Amino acid sequence: MNYKSIGSLAAICALLLTIASSASAQTETPDETAAETDVGAGEETGAEAAPEATPISDEDFAKSLVGKTYTGSFELDGWTNVGGGLVLPPFYVQHYSREDGTVLVLTAKSAEEDGSSSDFEITDALTTDKPHKGYTFSTACMKGEDFTLRYMGEASGKDGAEWWTNLRKAWEIDVETGKISSVNARGVKCTNPNW
Repeated sequence: MNYKSIGSLAAICALLLTIASSASAQTETPDETAAETDVGAGEETGAEAAPEATPISDEDFAKSLVGKTYTGSFELDGWTNVGGGLVLPPFYVQHYSREDGTVLVLTAKSAEEDGSSSDFEITDALTTDKPHKGYTFSTACMKGEDFTLRYMGEASGKDGAEWWTNLRKAWEIDVETGKISSVNARGVKCTNPNW
């Protein structure tokens, strides 16, 4: 037998196998296919059976954090803790940044009214896009003569200035509820992060 005959015979066998497997796949009833895909559907721990997770928006992610409790510090995968601090007892603010520049801010209430407890409950969350070029997001802002740092903003200014007054956007933390709301940036000033 020569090599051409063996090659032809191998090609015919491969073709027959392809046709046979194609035919068996076509003869499967829809009920059989559904039964195969349902295997393990009742198991919550089966990674193969779980459908592809729909990406969650930043806003939905932030909302999902409200009400969570923690002790000490609150770390989030994929986010860098930039800093924060006491706004006014019992409320604290925490600033996070993601690699793409997205900003996440959480407000949390201490379990003790004087703010002395290390047990917290997240009261609100804010996400905002990466600050515009030349601007920095700051959680250390105030308005007028009220020295409570309950304002936040996207600010820019001169390196030699203690306060930056050029703000694109601003937010206020309600010192009664810990809720964050957008406010007019006029009159808000933020500490120079390099000061």
